[in-house]
Amino acid sequence: SVPERLDLKHRVLAEIDAHAPANAIVGSSTSGIKPTDMQVAMKKHPERLVVGHPFNPVYLLPLVEIVGGEQTFPEAIEVAKELYASIGMKPVVVRKEIEAFVGDRLLEAAWREALWLVKDGICTVEELDDIMRYSFGLRWAQMGMFQVYRVAGGEAGMRHFMAQFGPCLKWPWTKLMD
Repeated sequence: SVPERLDLKHRVLAEIDAHAPANAIVGSSTSGIKPTDMQVAMKKHPERLVVGHPFNPVYLLPLVEIVGGEQTFPEAIEVAKELYASIGMKPVVVRKEIEAFVGDRLLEAAWREALWLVKDGICTVEELDDIMRYSFGLRWAQMGMFQVYRVAGGEAGMRHFMAQFGPCLKWPWTKLMD
């Protein structure tokens, strides 16, 4: 991997594409550059480019998002998925290219709101970290975002949760968008 500069990635990928065997899978790590934008530099075999987006610290967080570009062969994605799984990582294939992929988009939404809360004096940085660390951060680590709400709904699951809490959540779900 090279730094998050498309011009640099283009140079390196063009060089790899020119010299690697035709059946070699070419992987690149990026936090948000779309594979299709990188494939432009690959004149011979753009179909073999796969992006792997791990989360830091990589030795502690096993998830890796796998993203293919418009020209990526499904077989290349499968090979990458098997490789990551074989070294103990948890690969998730992002089904459709999108800037910043999935994980970083969720993180950036939380980050944007956190900065607003601190800037407006609602809480301090330390308080906000504690709120995340000692509440839903623990929950999300064990159950994920959707399972939390299904469990909170009891026997009837998400349907009951929405019937019970939906009305009071209407405001944040419709207003926290700017």
